[in-house]
Amino acid sequence: METILDILKNTYLTLYVSVFLISLIKFPLYKHTTLRLLPIILFLTMVTEYLGYFLKDIIYDIPLNKFIYNLYYLIHFSFFFYIFMKVIENDRFKKNIKIGLVVFWLIFLSDVVFTGIFENSFARTYIAGAAILIFCITLYYINILQSSLVLVIKNDLLFWVSVGLFLFYIGYIPIKIIRTWFYKPDSFFEILLVIQSSLIIIMYLFFLTGFLWMKKRS
Repeated sequence: METILDILKNTYLTLYVSVFLISLIKFPLYKHTTLRLLPIILFLTMVTEYLGYFLKDIIYDIPLNKFIYNLYYLIHFSFFFYIFMKVIENDRFKKNIKIGLVVFWLIFLSDVVFTGIFENSFARTYIAGAAILIFCITLYYINILQSSLVLVIKNDLLFWVSVGLFLFYIGYIPIKIIRTWFYKPDSFFEILLVIQSSLIIIMYLFFLTGFLWMKKRS
């Protein structure tokens, strides 16, 4: 099991770097779109995960490590909420996403006050952010079906990014809940780690597909 986990971890850590570099190469094609800040998010994800992977035995219990991850949750989810709010044309959908964004920020602030941003990981913030993001992506898909974008969707970077995010968070939310509140160091937990690593790889392969297939939007 450890060998499989090592292979999967090395694969997704490689994908973090590869997709980030390709996002820079392809940047001229989407620099005028709402996704122009995506390379920054990919870079933050890469740095955060590399720190977590290589330094976990050294800094896991250091308050700064918790702070970095908790702050990353805020930036990551807020960015994608903003993206989908901007690209969706339906006013009612936009309003629903704004409500979701406010709810997410309130949960984050409650974790800051009652959980402590340096003391513990913001599991509630993460799960709320993931659930709201799934909701945003669902609204995005409905919006696509109601517009002409459905005809050129395979060349749209955001579509592939959204598919990757959707599949990852649909699969990872139950794992996050189990890891946070029902953790037991057994073989079942190792299987969850394999599934988690596989989900990351699938997500980044969709990101990669989006960058390779994308065309410049006018």
